[in-house]
Parts: sequence; structure tokens; C-alpha cells
Amino acid sequence: MKNLPTLIAFVAMILVVSCSGKKETDVVYEYQEKTYELSDELQEKIGFWAEEGMSCYGILALVDQDGVIQEGSVIKARILRFNGDSVKMRSLESKQLREVEGCDQMGISRGETWWETEGDIYRTKVEAQARLDEALSKVSF
Repeated sequence: MKNLPTLIAFVAMILVVSCSGKKETDVVYEYQEKTYELSDELQEKIGFWAEEGMSCYGILALVDQDGVIQEGSVIKARILRFNGDSVKMRSLESKQLREVEGCDQMGISRGETWWETEGDIYRTKVEAQARLDEALSKVSF
């Protein structure tokens, strides 16, 4: 009982010292998100409709070692961000194409990302399929 006032005084002294030891700072951290715009050349190929976060369609093409398109498919994708001369894309579906000699990747998985540099991004599946059909018709089998 005699030690109770001493114990209370000791605890109060520790609290006062520990609370007064905290530093208050006036430092304010600011974060500014960097915005990117498409280059004029890529903007002309894609058009002004494309926005970050928007769903669209792209073309998955199998190209042989000579640079000739052997097969292709339309894939649904999302625009993640613009970076001047490229667009970061994410596949919203998985597609597998037949194996072609000289091609090391025969498809794409859902969630896979890539940088689109050619501007093969289309608002509708019909537009993408028409462009793919046009490219495939130029190939002679």
C-alpha cells in the first residue's frame, strides 16, 4: 500500500516522458500521377475513342520466321495505360492457335499483358475481324 503512490507517480512520469518525446512533423507528401498521351502517329492509327480502362479488341497473329501471318484470332482486351508510342494491354480471354514453325508463342492467356506498338486496337469485334480478314487475305497459301 505504501508503494502505490510511488508506483502511480513512476507510471505517470514514464507516460509524460514518452509522450513528450514524439516529434511532430509538418512534412506533407504529395503524389502526382503521371499522365501519358499517345504519340500522334499511334493516335492516328487507333483513333480518339480509346481511353485507359476501356475494353476493346485486338488481333492475335501467328507470324512465321519470314514475317508472314499464318493464322490469327480476335481477342478481347483492356487498355491499361498509354505510354507515348505504345499502349499497355491486358487480355480478357485465353486463345490458343495452331503451332507454326518458327513461332515460339502460339496463344495468349487471360490476364497476360503486352505493349501494343502497331496500333492494332479496335472498338468493336467486327472492326477487328474485318482487319484480320484483310491481313489474312493478303497471304497466299
